[in-house]
Amino acid sequence: MAFGYPSMSFVGIPIPVPSAGSTGFGLRTAVDRDAPAVLEHYRQLSPDDRRMRFCATMGPAALERHVERIGSRGGVVLLAFDRPRFQAPFLRHGAVRAVAELVGTGREMELGISVDAGLRRRGLGTELVETAAHLLGLRGVRSIRAYTLPGNRSFLGLARTAGATIDAGADEVEVTFDVAPLRLGYLRRRAENAFRLGR
Repeated sequence: MAFGYPSMSFVGIPIPVPSAGSTGFGLRTAVDRDAPAVLEHYRQLSPDDRRMRFCATMGPAALERHVERIGSRGGVVLLAFDRPRFQAPFLRHGAVRAVAELVGTGREMELGISVDAGLRRRGLGTELVETAAHLLGLRGVRSIRAYTLPGNRSFLGLARTAGATIDAGADEVEVTFDVAPLRLGYLRRRAENAFRLGR
């Protein structure tokens, strides 16, 4: 079910959520040449949304530094982007709509995630987090930690639905996900999709 080129870089399957000018979303790991598209995604976020994502104010220069070597600096970076209307070799995907970055070593990784404002609460963030958990679980990672601000309702809703532990302070919220149930969610979704395709 991968689409576009190079199809071998795709993980998961296209996400059947329609958006303007596309037939849904594709999901794959990032490579270094995705840096301009990821940068544009971050630029399109509102200042408040960028503060939610980074727990800090990020100016243009800081954003440019952040996306350098986005696909080769370790960890896992997953992108969701508009998939093209037609499947064909060498067909380019559309804009990046969501990014999940996971960094760290050992059995715990730290997550930073952002989703375009108009696409929240539609399962896109959950798709990214579950897929990342599956990939990281294969590496022996057992937990994923994230930090955000108290006003980040969409991410905190995702965390509650996933059964994460939420430690809310006055200025910052710490969220801890157990990788095992996230992986089960990923595998369950893949099995359901495979069953639908086989009917």
